[in-house]
Amino acid sequence: MSQPTPNYIEDDLERVIARDFPAKSAAEVKTLLASYGAESWQREILRVRMACLKCANGDVIGLRRAVGIACSDYRDVLAEAEYPEYIRARGLEAQKKAIESDWRQLQAWLNRS
Repeated sequence: MSQPTPNYIEDDLERVIARDFPAKSAAEVKTLLASYGAESWQREILRVRMACLKCANGDVIGLRRAVGIACSDYRDVLAEAEYPEYIRARGLEAQKKAIESDWRQLQAWLNRS
């Protein structure tokens, strides 16, 4: 059973920052996000940064927390942002439903205005 994986572009990152954070925080948000991806072992930089934004829900303190988690183990922030129901689902049917629900929820977050 495979899970869909988002395919972001840089414009998504800029749009979500502008949508979720006040303009006066944009520079701080970008600096925080730049903390992830500085190390050679850090993978999927854009995807993880987007996951951090989703987990932060427009809160700079939440973003700082999410980036810190990502810098320790990026999979934790991806699971929280992209697969919140799946990681709690038990049983095959519950997992199938969770995959669909998680994808719809991620797309709704990404595309909201």
